[in-house]
Amino acid sequence: MERQLYELGQKIVTHKYDLARKIDEVKAEYGEPVSELTDQVLQLRGDLFSYFGKSLFQELSEVEPLFIAWGKKSGELAVQYEVPLDMALKSTRFFRIVLWDFIRNEIHNESFSVETVLKAASVIDPLLDETVHAFSVAYVENNNRVLGLAREAIEELSVPVVRLTRTVAVLPLVGTIDTHRSKLIMETSLQKCTELQVEHLFIDLSGVPVIDTMVAHNLFKVINSLKLLGVKVTLSGMRPELAQTVVSLGISFEGISISGNLYQELEAMGIAQQPK
Repeated sequence: MERQLYELGQKIVTHKYDLARKIDEVKAEYGEPVSELTDQVLQLRGDLFSYFGKSLFQELSEVEPLFIAWGKKSGELAVQYEVPLDMALKSTRFFRIVLWDFIRNEIHNESFSVETVLKAASVIDPLLDETVHAFSVAYVENNNRVLGLAREAIEELSVPVVRLTRTVAVLPLVGTIDTHRSKLIMETSLQKCTELQVEHLFIDLSGVPVIDTMVAHNLFKVINSLKLLGVKVTLSGMRPELAQTVVSLGISFEGISISGNLYQELEAMGIAQQPK
């Protein structure tokens, strides 16, 4: 049996690229879309088939890390090329189909024993399952990392402290302000005002649809924190409907500098562009 396993494994290694190309034929037979077979994909597929062949005549401890590394690398590439997880996982079954079709043909041609076939199955199938697991873990981890970077970029853009002069800046807020964004506004405004050495910050509310007690409370916290840094804060863009909501809720902005129109306030400070 050992000799037959070695012979079968060597045949798989020898024909690894033929098997790699066969995957696209099988995918077409199953009605699955087939993309151009690049050298990178051919090499990646060939490596996995080669590992399957070696697993039949090498120690498990030697080949198992190869399958795990292959799964991790493939998961990273799938995220990089924006391949959906369900589609990527669906493709793994074609490795199994192609490999066992090849083994069946070899069994028929070489008259391998039933014991050899069962042994090959007991080695190959668990390794393929482990490869898929490693692929899935790597895919999820890398996908979460990419989403995290995108979320950070979006959050940074959602709290833009824009310098107008050496000491004056504006923070235009757009959209709903929830607890998470309030915390982000606090952290970003303090950090940016310190970095830019801002002395006067306008927080423009023109793009904020609703102000409730929670939003007002968080704005107060931001303003008070900035005051401790020596930054004067002016709220601008308080539209009539926002003002009505504030009054109806009994929210008091007493002691806080408020400007109805940002442009007029900047013009009064000599910052706004004068008409030609």
